[in-house]
Amino acid sequence: MSFSVRMRRRAAGLSLAALVAAMAGRAEAQTSDPADMPAAAATDNPETGTEVVVTGSYLRNVRQEDRASPILSVTADDIARTGVNSLADITRYIPQNVGSAGGIQDLAKGGGADSRDTRSANLRGLGAGATLVLLNGRRVVPIDGFVNLNSLTPEIAIARVETVLDGASSTYGADAVAGVFNVITDTRFKGVKVNGQYTHIADTPAFNVQAMVGVGNDTIHSVTSVAYRNIDRLQNGDRRVTNFFNPSSGSGANPGSFVLYARPRAADGGDVIINGNNYSTLYDSFRNAAGQLSVVDPDCGSAATQSRYVPAANSPGFGLGACQFSFQAQNPIRPASQSVLVHNDTRVDIAPGHTLFAEIALYHQDSQRYGVPSFAQNRNGPRPPIVPAANPLNPFGVDVGFVGRAIGSQGFAGIEYKVQRDQVDQRHVVVGAEGKVAGTWRYTTNFTWSRGEVNSIDKDTDMRLFQAALNGFGGPNCNNRFNGPGSGAAAGTGNCLFLSPFAKDNLTQDPSLIFNIQTAETATTIREFLIGEAVVNGTLIELGGRPLDLAVGAQYRQERQIGRYSDLYQNGFGAFNGPFRDTDLRREVKSLFAEANIAPVDSLNINAAARYEDYGNFDTIAPKISANWRIVPQLAVRASASKAFQAPAIANSSDALISTNVANIIDPLDGSLVFRSLQQYGNPGLQPQKADVFNVGATLLPVPGASLSIDYWHYKYKSQIQLQNGQAVINADPNGPAVIRDANGVAQSVIVTSYNAPSGTATAGIDVAGRYDVEFGALRVGLRDNLSVLLTYDVDTGTTVYDGVGTRNNYQTSPLTAAAAPRYRNVAGVDFSLEDHAFSLDWRYVSSVRDDYQQVLGAPEVARIGAWSVFDAQYNFRFGDGGRFELGVGMTNIFDKEPPTAIYTGYLSSVADPYGRQTYVRASARF
Repeated sequence: MSFSVRMRRRAAGLSLAALVAAMAGRAEAQTSDPADMPAAAATDNPETGTEVVVTGSYLRNVRQEDRASPILSVTADDIARTGVNSLADITRYIPQNVGSAGGIQDLAKGGGADSRDTRSANLRGLGAGATLVLLNGRRVVPIDGFVNLNSLTPEIAIARVETVLDGASSTYGADAVAGVFNVITDTRFKGVKVNGQYTHIADTPAFNVQAMVGVGNDTIHSVTSVAYRNIDRLQNGDRRVTNFFNPSSGSGANPGSFVLYARPRAADGGDVIINGNNYSTLYDSFRNAAGQLSVVDPDCGSAATQSRYVPAANSPGFGLGACQFSFQAQNPIRPASQSVLVHNDTRVDIAPGHTLFAEIALYHQDSQRYGVPSFAQNRNGPRPPIVPAANPLNPFGVDVGFVGRAIGSQGFAGIEYKVQRDQVDQRHVVVGAEGKVAGTWRYTTNFTWSRGEVNSIDKDTDMRLFQAALNGFGGPNCNNRFNGPGSGAAAGTGNCLFLSPFAKDNLTQDPSLIFNIQTAETATTIREFLIGEAVVNGTLIELGGRPLDLAVGAQYRQERQIGRYSDLYQNGFGAFNGPFRDTDLRREVKSLFAEANIAPVDSLNINAAARYEDYGNFDTIAPKISANWRIVPQLAVRASASKAFQAPAIANSSDALISTNVANIIDPLDGSLVFRSLQQYGNPGLQPQKADVFNVGATLLPVPGASLSIDYWHYKYKSQIQLQNGQAVINADPNGPAVIRDANGVAQSVIVTSYNAPSGTATAGIDVAGRYDVEFGALRVGLRDNLSVLLTYDVDTGTTVYDGVGTRNNYQTSPLTAAAAPRYRNVAGVDFSLEDHAFSLDWRYVSSVRDDYQQVLGAPEVARIGAWSVFDAQYNFRFGDGGRFELGVGMTNIFDKEPPTAIYTGYLSSVADPYGRQTYVRASARF
């Protein structure tokens, strides 16, 4: 990733370069000379003299370099010289970002929505909810439970991206414990700019096109940008590392198994012999006391069905045991998606020193998740679906129960996938005013409406329709009703068809029977913010001739979350999904905040801030104090300390059933490993989790063009909000009230909820970064490196606290917080520029972790996920009048390295990616 970094020769409070090198972003060690002010502190409108408020502060007259918080800053030019296809791709170049959620299949545990193009920020691995994402300093609705970075604004509209790394709850509120990711758009642009990029990735190419237009005069200025992005789907079968046999048996298998309730008999009354195996005598020898015997599908193990027969210990031959089926190849790594982004910034000067502003951001996405053609049948009631003896496709001649998946890898009459379709619509509208009050005092007030809606259309098996088809009343035109066949309907006659769950019939059945296997179900999720905010800031007094600058403000926020589900999600007849319940949750948040800054001497800057928030059922205060001391021009030291808090999510504070998903869970009673549903309920008694945050660092400019920086950071949660781990719940009490079992004692669902853990995650580490720029005539060369070392990652499981550094952190931990924790993450590079030519080479490294998937704590290491080390290269050429045209080509992962292998998922998405070599070409023009 090629970002140019320019260093000035004199030191000041905080050299941003050290941390910005994490993504090789633009950063500068500043001086106190106004002529050397950075872009972050420069005027936003030279004509009016309006100053920029830097991220993490409400003070307009305090420059970024005088603050102690470590800040990453990346400009539009930096982003343009990379091969990233979306804003979210930038996070993989930030060592401080650990385990972003969403957009990628992660069957192991809560990786966020994998059915659409979405990706979170996750600073320090503290969970997506601990990083606040802002657009132009204002909140955006977290439609996926987190803010989708790809939904904010077209990349062409970005002026810079600033990331605060030491927490900002005292400034912005509850969800800024780990830091802030603030996307700032270009409100000054004049003219026309267009660009396009095509990225070749084997089996999953992507392209985007963008345009931006800026028009206006001395009174009004408006900038509009638009982008379209298209990404092709990528399946597990397209990559060796994910294309492996990942067995599912029991209710998740196809071919499945059959429960014989009586002795099989042929049409002539004789024994049933299939493929040379006598099932009648097998029944005679091995039926249980209830007169039942479970046998696998007669075609289990055949090459056509891509299944494996695992015989039982006492099996005399074929039939007894399990049939294992792998869904792996047909599930996605990522979905296909098409998205449109529109963004507008408009500013109108209504009087000298007073400006009205408006911002509109619109986002629409259509996505398609291609998965295995039918879900597992996890909820079969007291007995599984019955294939009656009257079904002519039943080879056993007696009623048998079917346990398995309706469709397997062979597909069904030409249907190879089940396609889930998501439609996302997000709207973000801001109106406000800013200007001068008196003297140095200024005001800003704004109103924000931010709303996101996700409409998902999926397909599950309605067990009523499935049973009707087994009875001969299948097909969309059969007069079959909820209470049985209607007038004129006869089993297997006319429009009424028999369905066979036997593998021998997979490809030859009437295609219309899909009606009885895939029933559409819809889910709608709506999240909405209504926010009003007002801030005034200026110089309160002068102490010893030095200004004490102060900002005070208030915010009122309404939050609403709506969930609506179709009947099959709610009624309990779905084979796999549900149950879900409609919800409509609301709350109000009232905030007061203040910030003060003073420089008692020229070389020392002290900042203090505090925020009070009232959620109705609880309130809290988050204070922060920081100092920045420039000891000598070449050396600056800094420190910050704060007490942060994080409120429960609105759904988590309710008593409702807020989500249902599935996980692979081992039943300790019989050792079976299968998908089981996890029903998550809210907890009205939840209190906010709190955290102590501390950062201390120093910047050294030893010689002209060189910068070296080091920061030690520490986060410690108290009363952390954790989500119960389903495996831990069933282990603790296999027959308890939180484990729902059917009449046969088979575990169907596990109930989990959130709680305040007695302790919480504690994490600490060191960031070390350096930069050296040198010129050889017209040739400029830059060397850069950023290393993030994880020293501590203590994970609270609810019953114990363990050190998770160098561990995958999968088993019996909270899905809300624990992430894979490599000890070392590093981004390094070298940049060359000669007139209109630029070339960069980057190296990204993540160290290995122990793979503890499905291991109890303290168990010996059985596997390790290897280190991830890849190289990227880019070349850019500018030409035309004023360099208005630019052409760039590059490669990501030059040597086409596969991700290191991980148990069950194939690879670990928080450590590496499975895309392989990515080659891209980008062209842009300005007019």
